[in-house]
Amino acid sequence: MWFYETPRTTREFCLYIRARTTSRCYPAKSARSLWNVRLRLLKARSPSRRMAGISRQSQFESVPRTIAPNPESNSMKNLHTNLIHPMVTPSGGRPFYVKKLLSSGVLSLLFAALMSATTPPVSAQRAANSPRMGISYIYPTTYDDWGNAYLAGNGKMGIMVFGNPLNETIIYNDRGFNLAKTNERSFAQVSPQDIEAIRQLCADGKFAEANKLAVSSAQYKGGGEGSRHPGYKMLIAIPEEGPVRNYSRTCDFRTGEITVKWADSRGNWERKSFVSRKDNVTVQYLTAPSKAKLSCTIRLSSEGMHFPANMSFANEASNDGLNIRASYGANTNGAGYEGVTRIVTSGGTKSVQGNVLTITGANSVMMLTRTAKYYSDSVNQWNRKKIQADLAALPTKYSSLLAGQIATHGAIYDRVRLDLNASPADRSLSNSELLDRQRKSATPVKALWERAFDAGRYYYLSSSSELAPPDLLGIWTGDSDAGWGGFYHLDANLNLQVGGGNIGDMPEAMEGYFHIMESWREGFQISAKKLLGTRGMVAAGNTPGIGAGLMASISDYYPYQYATGEAPWLLYPMWEHYLVTGDKAFLRDRLYPLLREMGYFYEDFLTKTDNNGKYIFAGSISPENQPSNIKVSLLNNSTFDISGARFALSALIETCNTLDLDKGAGQGVEKWKKILDKLPPYLINEDGAVQEWSWPNIKDAYGHRHSSQLLTIWPYREFTPENNPVLFNASAMTLAKKDAFDYGTGHGYLHSALIAAGLNNAPALNSKLLFLLRKDFYYDSLCTSHNPNHDTFCTDIVNTVPTVMMEMLVSSRPGVLELLPALPASLDKGSISGVKGRNRVTIQDLNWDMTANSLSCTLKSDIDQSITLIERSGIEKITTKAKVNASAFGPIARDIQLKAGASTKISMALGDLRKPAVNMALNQNVSVSSVGNDYAASNVTDGDLTTRWSSVSTDNQWVTVDLGVSKTINQVRLNWEAAAGKDYDIEVSDDAKSWTTVKSIAGNSKTGWLEYPDLNTKGRYLRINGKSRATEYGFSLWEIEIF
Repeated sequence: MWFYETPRTTREFCLYIRARTTSRCYPAKSARSLWNVRLRLLKARSPSRRMAGISRQSQFESVPRTIAPNPESNSMKNLHTNLIHPMVTPSGGRPFYVKKLLSSGVLSLLFAALMSATTPPVSAQRAANSPRMGISYIYPTTYDDWGNAYLAGNGKMGIMVFGNPLNETIIYNDRGFNLAKTNERSFAQVSPQDIEAIRQLCADGKFAEANKLAVSSAQYKGGGEGSRHPGYKMLIAIPEEGPVRNYSRTCDFRTGEITVKWADSRGNWERKSFVSRKDNVTVQYLTAPSKAKLSCTIRLSSEGMHFPANMSFANEASNDGLNIRASYGANTNGAGYEGVTRIVTSGGTKSVQGNVLTITGANSVMMLTRTAKYYSDSVNQWNRKKIQADLAALPTKYSSLLAGQIATHGAIYDRVRLDLNASPADRSLSNSELLDRQRKSATPVKALWERAFDAGRYYYLSSSSELAPPDLLGIWTGDSDAGWGGFYHLDANLNLQVGGGNIGDMPEAMEGYFHIMESWREGFQISAKKLLGTRGMVAAGNTPGIGAGLMASISDYYPYQYATGEAPWLLYPMWEHYLVTGDKAFLRDRLYPLLREMGYFYEDFLTKTDNNGKYIFAGSISPENQPSNIKVSLLNNSTFDISGARFALSALIETCNTLDLDKGAGQGVEKWKKILDKLPPYLINEDGAVQEWSWPNIKDAYGHRHSSQLLTIWPYREFTPENNPVLFNASAMTLAKKDAFDYGTGHGYLHSALIAAGLNNAPALNSKLLFLLRKDFYYDSLCTSHNPNHDTFCTDIVNTVPTVMMEMLVSSRPGVLELLPALPASLDKGSISGVKGRNRVTIQDLNWDMTANSLSCTLKSDIDQSITLIERSGIEKITTKAKVNASAFGPIARDIQLKAGASTKISMALGDLRKPAVNMALNQNVSVSSVGNDYAASNVTDGDLTTRWSSVSTDNQWVTVDLGVSKTINQVRLNWEAAAGKDYDIEVSDDAKSWTTVKSIAGNSKTGWLEYPDLNTKGRYLRINGKSRATEYGFSLWEIEIF
């Protein structure tokens, strides 16, 4: 019998948040999610990884979670239960605590007793077979807290597991689950006259007129598939029999298994689930408790997922399993989807009432699930019952299914390992305990950084298949109102998420990226032809998925069609794959055709030249940003577009030379070289920074989440200290200027962290990773949100953080391997293995001990080659059996001869060329004239680049650092926030009464790090005496350093 559900119609709204440094429209489920108002019921840490009952809970009031008690000491069992057991109502309401006892001194006594009564588990080292997993002792008690679910997937299907173990929820997702289209995206064939007029207006500097014509002539109309959405949920209910205790859930990153354990009066329970990469099936295995049989009800539902009102659902249950079917409604060509679960029990009985399957007295329950999207004629597809037949052919032995998962997912995942020398005790802590510890620490919590690395590789692999890479949501969502539709966004988000796939040795996951890029080719070509009148490709801006390459929304703020640097950035990972593998068949058959399209594009698009004979990108976008002095998006010569063209043409020419294609008089290579030579140069502005637009009288706007002008550093690696020190240093200044502002979003911090790695700027990289790990981007699952405070679920951060960590440890380009390019100072010991270089070298292992100034590595090259090995501390001694030569780069490098297929061991004694001078201001006492908005004085000497001091909003404010005793002062470094000082003095004193001015600064408009060397003075106290401000806000400093 079929039962029909009526979905709940939802009201969605958008809240526009404008900060003083950035603006963006943030979709939110409620206004509450916008405020950094946290519910902190319990701020205690478990002495043991199994002592979950006293872990920290930090959630919005609207989404409480239960902390399941887990006493280990019999002597403390009753006291623990009576004092801090959270009481949950039968409906899953808010846990409450005995407030009087919690506020008294009893709790501290309890902790002391527990510490002495429990023995923490010990993991001596991160050995090859040591578990790498997420650990939690808390669970969400409301559906809306699905962001804290534990996640599994294979890139085609995904599941989300959460809730009370007696009333557990499993959400099913599928890569195909986008709202069905009723019409395609469409736009006009822009006339040649309008295209020429737009280019000429831009060349003449009439940008507002050009912008208006570019938008109006495109006549863009929305269409195509809609937002990502969940499929449905499974609800598993078990009768209550005694209180739930000893609850835990883990996610084994190596196998993809989510294991939920708990105990009650029936004994110990366990259930496991994973999504098989080998068999493309969701596997769920429920076993009976240790002292009883298993009885439960299972049903499928679409309630609470905010589906559109025109969708309908049908639900069927039988003794063989469950089936839910969805129809997208009218004008969708009969599109729909379904989920089918085969259920096999050992022992017991099964019965059906309505859409509910009841199992009684079983030893175990095996459930195998598949989902499928049907783009047309779904009724006939359902009636074929192909999924049911395919599931019936699968084995039902859990160990057999798991073996296939380990052979596929596990084999891929295990190729790269990171060890930051965290303590075994820290590694045993739960996710929430580690996150809480990091919130309170200005230095890396090493166990958390290790786990974030492991989780990132897991989530990236689990949301990737041979058909598609992760979108904004990876592959998971619990709500149809996904932020930004959950689409693929092509000007940063997708680019970042796949950034570690090649160097992290996951070609199986990268295949999905290559496939989707090829599927977009036709749409990109149509966009170029119709909107810009050219051959070649223009990328779409955003897209719902496979095959959907037509241009996205075109608006006054963002005429997407002129972001011509987007397609080259999207092609870079394919070029990187070739650099890593040397696969000429891939280069010839898959990459060359796409690069050639870009050659054709630039032949047709670049028609205007400036007075110096250089091409003008007449109509050029820097993604989502506008200059500070011109509030128009369509301009000339964005560095984003120039660097994209420079990369694409250079790669195309090198490809043709490698494959012996398009050569000869008048052929492609000759044309493309001429275009490359005529590209406009990068410009340096009055701040000494790389300009975002290489065009006169366009002023930079540093306070923006995108760092599009620094693609030259990451991913293209166009500038290094050796090949172009002027532009490298200008890029460093650009990053410093941007760092004075809040990047706002996760992807802003991620890209800037990767740029910091490319600029050898370890402090900047460190501060950005700390910000992401301290500001509630990470959920308890260690998946992430787009914005701080768990605002808008998004996998950008979790999937990209491993890339940042690999880039801080190993940087590579053809012929060059740089070790520890941006290692944070506190990560003084560690190792990484399995990283791939962009030069056909595998770093089989890299071990460092900066306390002993030593480093060792094992390198394996696919070919005979000479590699320049760089370590910027300086290489004082190198020991290896390979042939070593001096390098043209000086004492920081050696040239190493590597033999194909041979593992070459290298040991180095390092120098102190980049050993930082001692910052005498670090952690010293600070006094100030005033404090504005709770930005404390001590923040300027805490070494934490994410905290700052601010004065009240008036002139004549000061901040003084007390060095304890009189010291010689040679240099002062000030890290100004956007609210910098305009006129100020640097003063010294021995008594904090009589002051001597050693440096006066007038008319400053710069932010970020400013250095004042050669002071040659002495004093106990150093004061920054602010006279006038550069903004309407108070004086604001991130940090003061004194040397």
